[in-house]
Amino acid sequence: MNYRPLSILFWFRRRPYGRGGDLVALEWTIDALREFNVTATISDDPTHDLAPYDIVHLYNLCDPYSATDYILRAARAHKPTVATPIYWSHAQYLAAYENESPATYPELFLDAPAPQDQARLRASRRENAELVHDVQQLVFDAVGKVLVLSNGEGEIIQKEFGISREKVQLTRYGVNPQYQRGDAARFEREFGVHDFVLCAARFEHRKNQIGIIRALREENIPLVLAGPAPEPRYLELCKREASSNVHFVGELTPAQIADAGAAARVHVMASWWEEMGQAALEAGLAGCNLVMTQNGPGREYFGDDCFVCDPADVNSIRIAIQRAWERPRTTQLAEKIRAQYTWEQSAAATRDAYDEILAAKHVPTISPDALSRVTIRFAEHYHHIEREHLKLIAGKQELEAWALEMQARLAQPSLRAALRGVLDSAQGKRA
Repeated sequence: MNYRPLSILFWFRRRPYGRGGDLVALEWTIDALREFNVTATISDDPTHDLAPYDIVHLYNLCDPYSATDYILRAARAHKPTVATPIYWSHAQYLAAYENESPATYPELFLDAPAPQDQARLRASRRENAELVHDVQQLVFDAVGKVLVLSNGEGEIIQKEFGISREKVQLTRYGVNPQYQRGDAARFEREFGVHDFVLCAARFEHRKNQIGIIRALREENIPLVLAGPAPEPRYLELCKREASSNVHFVGELTPAQIADAGAAARVHVMASWWEEMGQAALEAGLAGCNLVMTQNGPGREYFGDDCFVCDPADVNSIRIAIQRAWERPRTTQLAEKIRAQYTWEQSAAATRDAYDEILAAKHVPTISPDALSRVTIRFAEHYHHIEREHLKLIAGKQELEAWALEMQARLAQPSLRAALRGVLDSAQGKRA
């Protein structure tokens, strides 16, 4: 089929945690789109000139600030726009913050040691979730197409945001064929472990490595945890709770991940939520049996070849891993993944969405109600941050005043003499 050339600007989320699976997936998508006569640019600059592009594509709406900026600028430029939100419900995760405590889930409250800090953290989570929801509503109302990674994601978005089924386009992820070419023996030589449970993911509490550690604490099953650590305190907690069966191997290269997939028997993602789980596709292609969170489209992608667990229930994680562990490795799932999940198929569906909105002469339309809600949310968020900032300033001033007071007292000769006497006495007793 002959496709007329298109030029696309991918406006990408601005988040500080660096290169993630979403950027890897986007790069593979762009590479596959070339076969459909599409050239693309990735940018996180909201002032990027839109004139040379046929379509603006918002990719990942997790950052409400950049997403709002992008959609308003696209609307002002009357530029046809689509969005890939990468979305799944956070309901269970948010409920854990509301209803649980550091005694039950210390990993959720690492930055909130005091009760008042925990209350502020809960309020901040609620506030951020409401802000993100309203920004996504603004985007969904405005764009011509919403490109989802699974039917499950599309159904959730339709239900939570009230968009029509016609606006949703399924564009499932593909997977790099290199992950079927790993070397198990090489991994064993390098890391000294073979036939194990693998979890390849960033070390952050959302990914729930701590739940996997707890689930396998009494099991005689090796567990290999691989990934970067953007939350160092969370990694430290995982190491404190880990038993001798847990191997921390750090961030691996794609070739090492392929080797790990070849050497492992099971790959597990017990996250609080997963919009897809690129690592699961890679591990499945390598031949691993899969365990996936119930809060994601694991069953939709992998069917009965996937065991599902509740991330809040250690026993559920343990049972799912045990069942996957008892099943021998097969080639059945890898063959299914090779046939059904390719970047070419994803790019073809994406090209169809582009052609459809261009044929419809789509122009982004900003809903006044949605924009009003977002404006109010941003104002509330700003005032909340300002209040917290003022509290920090007041606390800093109190500490400075206390330090000056102590300095003045220590300058008094009588206090210095008394302290010297105490020290001399203590040294004499030690002698």
